[in-house]
Amino acid sequence: MTLLLVGFRDIVFSQDYFDAEEDSSLIVMNIVIMGNTKTKDIVILREMKTKTGDFFDLALMEEDRKRIQNLHLFTRVEIAPDFKENGVILNITVAERWYIFPYPILYRNEKDWKKLSYGAGIIHQNFRGLNHNIISSFWFGYNPGMDFYYSNPWLGGKKQLSYNFKVYSYKVRNKSLYYDRFDENHKGFYLSFGKRWGYHLYLTAAVAYRNIHVPEKYKGITYSGNVTDHLPSVGLSFRYDKRDLYEYPKKGLLVDLYINKTKYKSQLDYYRYGVDLRRYQPIYQNISLAIRAAMDLTTSAIPAYNHIYIGYLDRIRGEFNTRLEGENRLIGNVELRFPIIKIRYFNLESNADMLGEYSNNLPLGLSGGIFFDTGTVWFHDEKLNDQKLLSGFGFGLHFHVPYFDLLRLEYAFDTNYNPQVIFDVGVAF
Repeated sequence: MTLLLVGFRDIVFSQDYFDAEEDSSLIVMNIVIMGNTKTKDIVILREMKTKTGDFFDLALMEEDRKRIQNLHLFTRVEIAPDFKENGVILNITVAERWYIFPYPILYRNEKDWKKLSYGAGIIHQNFRGLNHNIISSFWFGYNPGMDFYYSNPWLGGKKQLSYNFKVYSYKVRNKSLYYDRFDENHKGFYLSFGKRWGYHLYLTAAVAYRNIHVPEKYKGITYSGNVTDHLPSVGLSFRYDKRDLYEYPKKGLLVDLYINKTKYKSQLDYYRYGVDLRRYQPIYQNISLAIRAAMDLTTSAIPAYNHIYIGYLDRIRGEFNTRLEGENRLIGNVELRFPIIKIRYFNLESNADMLGEYSNNLPLGLSGGIFFDTGTVWFHDEKLNDQKLLSGFGFGLHFHVPYFDLLRLEYAFDTNYNPQVIFDVGVAF
């Protein structure tokens, strides 16, 4: 098996295309799409701000390329303008990801190697070639369960509607720091409908129901005082997303706002709401500063199984294994991101290449980061001013790899300069 550095599907895109002097009088005569053997043209075209008949804009063309990459359907996307006497033809070439496959499940619960779940599932990331997602899976070990998920990101043509549906049954080990670790049984569903305005603004409404069953010994933690609780809820969320690349953003803005109401008879009635603000600011060439501030709040005391944490999914690097529990949360992050080895694309060749074209145009690259994280949680009857912030700082290597997108190897310190090594998957924020 060998890795070969390649051009893109035997097409070499000369940098002269991008160095060409932009002529605002040039008209986009046609848009030609190549390489999408599964994905329908409309999925690509609807992400592009550039339309046939528009004036050619080099900066907008690059923005369109990144928007197509954000579909997460392709390992590589390139757009090459072909300048003609009367205008420009945009040639879009894509390399599709492997979109349907059974997959093994080996998952670290709470980012702990001692808490592994194992099982299998099947995923179709591009059902009907329209970017619909279907996922069905089951798993054993720590927190065993099963679920089914379906999403349609584009419904109603120009109305730009969407919906998501999920049904699940999980056994979840209670995370509370104030009780023994016991198993909760969760069953329920989630259904949401959304609308996109333009290219960056999203509004989503959701309804959900969760049934939670706890052992007789721990029924005192439920709001009903019984072994079974019912949690119907409704929610509304707003998103403004102008990040350049979701897998590793270095330019743009993300604003997330949400509010959820959970109510059951006269026994349970509370709101949870929050905000997540992220800014990615280029500083010099490909060096960028990423900044995040996020807060989650509740209007009253809530059941223990709905508490919020630092130290499980959300962690402070430098205090990676420190856990805090509460009903409200505040988190802040700053990270300087810079390239080390430019992303290149490879073909994977072997005598028994089962992946075919899906083993081509695989990205490999290396970036670096210098970061500072801080955060805390608190209960409804406590004051934020009385809480101690967990903080940490450090540096790391970010490996750009196929399908996982990013692997991070980081060296962090707490405020007492105690070091720790962190290995994680995906961009920090």
